[in-house]
Amino acid sequence: MTETTYPNDGLRQLVEGYRHFFKGNPPRKGFCALHAEQIAHTQNPHSMVISCFDSRVCPEAIFATNDGHICVHRNMLNQVDPKDASMMASLRFAVDSLHVQNIVVLGHSNCNAVAKLKDLAPLPQEISAWLGGCGATYRGESYEDAVKNNVLDQLDRLHRLDFVARAVQEKRLHVEGMLFHIQSGRLERYDAAQNRWEFIKTEE
Repeated sequence: MTETTYPNDGLRQLVEGYRHFFKGNPPRKGFCALHAEQIAHTQNPHSMVISCFDSRVCPEAIFATNDGHICVHRNMLNQVDPKDASMMASLRFAVDSLHVQNIVVLGHSNCNAVAKLKDLAPLPQEISAWLGGCGATYRGESYEDAVKNNVLDQLDRLHRLDFVARAVQEKRLHVEGMLFHIQSGRLERYDAAQNRWEFIKTEE
């Protein structure tokens, strides 16, 4: 991805933040009381990230932002479930009230929730009810395929939401799928135009 291909400044900030993260030199060490006054009275995030709740995946760290530039919704399997009132309320608020430029579905390698989709029977009721009830499926010839396909399924669900589709059509919103590789710290994005996954360059 080169600078000329960024659909908006928000995505540019995400990619540049990721490069700082990958190099181990994030521009900010983390949100603290010294910065609280700057964002106490308003919020103006450029992006919303839908992430798995896996503790090894921290969107604020991956994109090297921790000061109100992104809003994050986390759940097991990074699902966009129209039956999930919390998810739908968060999406609606992000798009219509916060006017985010981007929604990023952030999957990750070694996603245990994706692996468990193969057999829900042994799972505790609370977990099987979520994984089975949200309509997710294990599909693909490999584990990595299944993880990536889950991200693509959530992108499809996003585009089926009328308020998201309208914002995309009016070019107020960009929807992006990404995959974080826990072992290497690398980040892939889905290029919808080319129908392929590609690693984001760590150098511009």
